[in-house]
Amino acid sequence: MAANPLETSAPSSARKVVHAVCSHDCPDSCGVLVTVDELTGRAVKVQGDPSHPVTRGFLCGKVAKYLDRVYSPDRLLYPMRRRKGVAKGSLPQGRETEAFERISWDEALDEIAAKLTKIAAEFGPESVLPYSYAGTIGQLGYGSMDRRFFHRLGASQLARTICAEAGGTALKAVYGVKLGTVPQDFAHAGLVIAWGANIHGNNVHLWPFIEEARRKGRGWW
Repeated sequence: MAANPLETSAPSSARKVVHAVCSHDCPDSCGVLVTVDELTGRAVKVQGDPSHPVTRGFLCGKVAKYLDRVYSPDRLLYPMRRRKGVAKGSLPQGRETEAFERISWDEALDEIAAKLTKIAAEFGPESVLPYSYAGTIGQLGYGSMDRRFFHRLGASQLARTICAEAGGTALKAVYGVKLGTVPQDFAHAGLVIAWGANIHGNNVHLWPFIEEARRKGRGWW
């Protein structure tokens, strides 16, 4: 992880380590240790929790650089509206942000509410189709507040599983139930078959258990 200037902003006595968990939509639910500068309330370091039984202190590249994104000067913090008369793709590369202007939260909410109201009145509320999945899996952000809003609006209802519906259906068709394997059990497998899977890229925390099985002389295909 790139050096963060915040790490030198306070003596170690003014820091505390908070036990957390990655909130991204990943079944690994990595244990995370976050070092917080108590004087500023800002996180200064993110590292994996070595006591986590599956991830064992290793974080993926995305989460290892979490602070680079959280405190990036390019992070979008306020509502932005496309400027009138500026069409999509009309500005040269590198100047795309000039197409937008900052507006207040009240303006943004009023505009969105007005558009949804107009659409519902003209075509019916079910013409509004919510489209999202987990992103982050906190209780408020996933499967809670937005569901209440769209249900009250009368929007169309659908299975909100953009990437998991096909796999879940396949598991039920073959096994009758959506039931996975405990990652630690792979270390005891007599044969591991990776069928159409890029384990190094998409299931990085499973690989150490497969390597453990190989060291025991197990089969691998």
